[in-house]
Amino acid sequence: MSKNHELNDLKLREQAAFQHKQAAWNAFAEARDRASAAHAAMESAWQARIAAREEMNREFEAMQQSSACYREVWDEYGRIRDAHSAEIERLRSEADYEHQQMVECFERASDCYESGSKAEAPYWSQQGREHQERRNDLNEAISQLCQAIKAARNAAESRAPKTDASAFHGARTIFQQAKSDHEAAQAEFKRLKAERDRLKAEFDSAQAEHIRLKDEFQRKLEAVKAERRRARDQTLDRANIRSSERADAKIITKPDGTTQIYHGGLGKGDGIGHGHTVLDQSGHKTYNRDAFAAHGHQNFTDDPAKSYPGKGQWGELRHGWIDNHAVTWCEGLGVNAGQTLICDGHVNREYFDAHHDHYGPDTKYKTGDRIEDITDAMKRPKYYSGPSK
Repeated sequence: MSKNHELNDLKLREQAAFQHKQAAWNAFAEARDRASAAHAAMESAWQARIAAREEMNREFEAMQQSSACYREVWDEYGRIRDAHSAEIERLRSEADYEHQQMVECFERASDCYESGSKAEAPYWSQQGREHQERRNDLNEAISQLCQAIKAARNAAESRAPKTDASAFHGARTIFQQAKSDHEAAQAEFKRLKAERDRLKAEFDSAQAEHIRLKDEFQRKLEAVKAERRRARDQTLDRANIRSSERADAKIITKPDGTTQIYHGGLGKGDGIGHGHTVLDQSGHKTYNRDAFAAHGHQNFTDDPAKSYPGKGQWGELRHGWIDNHAVTWCEGLGVNAGQTLICDGHVNREYFDAHHDHYGPDTKYKTGDRIEDITDAMKRPKYYSGPSK
């Protein structure tokens, strides 16, 4: 039997409600115990933040007093950097344009080759290589300007009197950490204070929701079991399965809509010597083999000589047999002459159009090979399991 999605959804919702209830209780208990400790931690972090800020301000003033000459040298470097950066931006714009043109030309060459216009492909490939060369030249010029900026920076570093900012940076790092610690402690205290008041009510609500969903799941479970028993009995009734074989009968619904029933085997329904009954999509019995009876075409209760009109360059769609293997098939016409479409089972037009294999000469890719060899190489799904070629 297939899974009941509504029942599965109810079970998942019940489990989620239980987990939410447990998490709500744990959060309430933890918040209650941690709220006062979080307040003390917040006050301590605030005092450490004030002290760290005062030390950082003192170190900043000391650093500023020795940096006037340093800034003058670096201002000169900034003018060189800005001038080169403007040129780099312009060159990058041109390089991006050449790159885009290169990509488009190579894509056109590929499209020409794949669409059969192979004579045009070399032209677009050459155009793509020319754009690639221009892009590379522009990137080289950009690289040289970047190197010039880097050289100017190195010169500034060697000329500028070094300002020892390590004390300031160390003080700033300590302040930033103290600030972060205080803000985290403050946020944690506010969160726990609010949670302490509301989490008990949330737990009560979550517990009530869990109980409601658990009861709803049990009611739905009983309803699904009853419906599955009814559907199973109905299927076994249609198949005329005898009472002694019903308890262990195995029912499988195939992708083509047929229902396969295995019954009467040793130990279990599909055990050794089992019988086999098949119902089509309409519930009609098409195959019936009793337990321990011989296999063969004689077990088919209805050999449907059904057909559907042809479509396009394909002939009439027909049901038939290859030995004891049920198939649906049609033959190619016109440009598809010599090719056959086929799939397992007696299926309708809609199913066949989406689930069939090709056999015979390649009329699609024009390779001169057999179409099944090409589709096998592409690793296409297989829908026909009987004798081939």
